[in-house]
Amino acid sequence: MSWKHSILGLIILAFLAAVPWGPLFAWSPVHPGYRQVQFSRADVLYTDSAALDPAYREIDRYVAVAESFHELKCSKKIKVVVCRNWNDCLRFAAPFLVGQRPLAVTVATGTVIFVTPRAAGWADIGGLLRHELSHAVLNQNRSLLSVLRMLRQPWVSEGVGGVVAAMGVTAPGRHLVSLPEAEFLSRATTEDLWASFAAAPQKDWRFSYTAWIYFWDRQIERSGNATFLRFERACFSDPQGCRSSFADVYGTDLRRAVDEFQAEVRSGRVVALERAVF
Repeated sequence: MSWKHSILGLIILAFLAAVPWGPLFAWSPVHPGYRQVQFSRADVLYTDSAALDPAYREIDRYVAVAESFHELKCSKKIKVVVCRNWNDCLRFAAPFLVGQRPLAVTVATGTVIFVTPRAAGWADIGGLLRHELSHAVLNQNRSLLSVLRMLRQPWVSEGVGGVVAAMGVTAPGRHLVSLPEAEFLSRATTEDLWASFAAAPQKDWRFSYTAWIYFWDRQIERSGNATFLRFERACFSDPQGCRSSFADVYGTDLRRAVDEFQAEVRSGRVVALERAVF
């Protein structure tokens, strides 16, 4: 056998291994060690050695919640992979985790969601799915370049995902990813909120995430969902111009809006959120 045939054989073997065992697992027709349950809007893959959290069986409803909020259609079926352990997760999703270990990650195409072992036992799976489905709905309706550029604007994409995450009842004994309201409001009276909006890297991601949620709840309550959607569409059309789009739509620059929000928190005018249902 020539060296060319040997190399070709190795490439074919590597590809075949990548389908059921590696980063092509979600797209493979076979899923060793995993069961698949099918719904109208999504399929869920989970380990055959553990029970499926009941929240996954609500996924069709959660897709509809995200679609309703964003006023966009999720035209492609979504596959959710509930990783058995970190070894599996790193084999299946390493290209999408980019060196991090989040609770979940949505692929840029909006068609695959990986749920990692970090979510096991404490996270509200319903809230986690609604957050990721917010990304999925937006990603399916935007260009890949736009989706990747929005990674530099977490105050929009992650904050809005948090708003959608909270549009449901938290399961008993489980928690949303955001900080408890009392803890956030106490810290926000002394910690500078603008730092959470000024750059993409975050010193305390969970604190920033909660700040973004409160901020967008404030904007939507004051200016309405239609105004927010006008901003969201402008922002995703030009991610690098999101701050300019905010000023154009809301009539004030982002820094001023955040400073006003901070002043409201410090004066006690911001209280525990009453979640809107869209």
